[in-house]
Amino acid sequence: MSAMSHEGRAGADPFGPFPLLADLVALAPTNLEDPAHRREEKHHYQETADFLLATARRLGLPARLWDAREGLEGGRDRFSSARPNVIVELNLSAPRTLLVLAHFDVVPVPEEQRERWLSPPHTLTARENGRWYGRGSNDDLGSGVVASLRALHHLSQRGSLPVGVRLLLSPDEETGGAGGIEALVAHDQALPVGSPERFLLGEAAFLPDGSPYVAAGSSGVCFLDVDRDRPGPFAQFVALARRVETFHQVAQEWRSSLPTPDFPGGGGRNPTIPGRATVTRMELAGARRPGPLPSLVTARAESEAANQIAGAVTLQFAGSPEALEALGRSLKEGAREPFSVRELTGGKEGELWTQIVGRAGHGGYPHRAANPVSEALRLLESALVDGLVDGSSVAEGTFTVDLRSPPEMEVGPSLERFRSFFEPLRSACPGARFVAPADRQRAGYSLSPDHPVVVRVQRTYEAVTGHPVGIFGEYGGTDASALRRLKTPSGEPLPAVVFGSMDEEAHIHDAEESVDPRRLAEVEELLFRLVSEWPSQRPGARPEG
Repeated sequence: MSAMSHEGRAGADPFGPFPLLADLVALAPTNLEDPAHRREEKHHYQETADFLLATARRLGLPARLWDAREGLEGGRDRFSSARPNVIVELNLSAPRTLLVLAHFDVVPVPEEQRERWLSPPHTLTARENGRWYGRGSNDDLGSGVVASLRALHHLSQRGSLPVGVRLLLSPDEETGGAGGIEALVAHDQALPVGSPERFLLGEAAFLPDGSPYVAAGSSGVCFLDVDRDRPGPFAQFVALARRVETFHQVAQEWRSSLPTPDFPGGGGRNPTIPGRATVTRMELAGARRPGPLPSLVTARAESEAANQIAGAVTLQFAGSPEALEALGRSLKEGAREPFSVRELTGGKEGELWTQIVGRAGHGGYPHRAANPVSEALRLLESALVDGLVDGSSVAEGTFTVDLRSPPEMEVGPSLERFRSFFEPLRSACPGARFVAPADRQRAGYSLSPDHPVVVRVQRTYEAVTGHPVGIFGEYGGTDASALRRLKTPSGEPLPAVVFGSMDEEAHIHDAEESVDPRRLAEVEELLFRLVSEWPSQRPGARPEG
């Protein structure tokens, strides 16, 4: 493998796509929220925002910072650390304004992923296949931040523009947007309708945070933390999680009217976006218990984000060597393709450490991954039935459900369906409960495929690429959902369209995340043309003067 890091490009344009993206990847603005364990890590938010502010200004673009913690009423009580948003504005004296939204936070790189990276995840690396590898290289430092800044820079070199443009580079998108887009919306809602001080006042919004097609809608998302209010038998936890998994069958019956280019498992094309329910995280802690059967000590999905499907689940058991050997053999022999079971070394005598290995992925795209949480639960259930593990040993813990709804569906109905489904489970697992924090919920967003803005983006995209570009729905959630109740200056619903460079080889949220620089150039050119070719007045509007 031939690699070329940022440092290897001495003399390159510091505002070229590779050096700029390399600096951002190296800053590593990771975003972790783990309410169940009271963990919150917003690494390098302020440093990244300061870098973006300085970069925009060096590019000749007017820019400023707005910190939700300082600028939002109650912000200091709500946010434990800074939530800086970078506001870049160009030609706002024009009669119409377009909005561009991108996010600079990235998902963490869990330990499980690191051994699957062929280069350091926070060092942008160019390889012989032409792609650039690094965490955030696509989602959304590349597809959104770099492409947008460069497009605005080139727009600023033109003598005049028909419209103004406001670029908002925000944090917190990967965990729901609380300090980013949601805070910007809250800021605007505290101001009079049509106030020029509103951040999100424009004719249309573009989000380069998607795939290389026009996305007229994106899924809703709700993260549910499931646990029980007291320690209880380990077998009950397994049974509860297995039952909750079956809610996926209910959610799949929810269907969008928007088609999808994704090909879910089984090889058949899924004509429209369904709902999904995926158990993405599991963390159980049990007590060592003397007896003839092994007892569970820990069970942990190797992921640090609720919207990530882990690549592996680590299980620790304690017991006699003979019983542990039988259990380990059963787990290995029972694993189904594409899963595997590997025994870990380093455990003490009387312990078995083993991993159920699958394929990591984005929680919104479960058909692209092989979820080891699901396989681990199945294997544990089988071991309990076969009498190979002590189901009465006491355990406590939690697991997380990534619940996705179709673009047209509100969060309320999907949550109520889950609540109705969950209620009967309490009898089998006393004390079972779930929480769905409001700031970890987001409704879907949809726009008619024949909306004039959607059609304009599609035609412009096709002119840029030279080939047909489809109109679909986006499997994942996007910040477009936060805009769904906003209005344009003329009082019409604000249209938002998603597109981007996240092609099938992007591996967003997983090891080996990468971007094709040709896709990046297409997004940059698309944004440039959308702004420079946008009509200065609404159709039918009376000419000024």
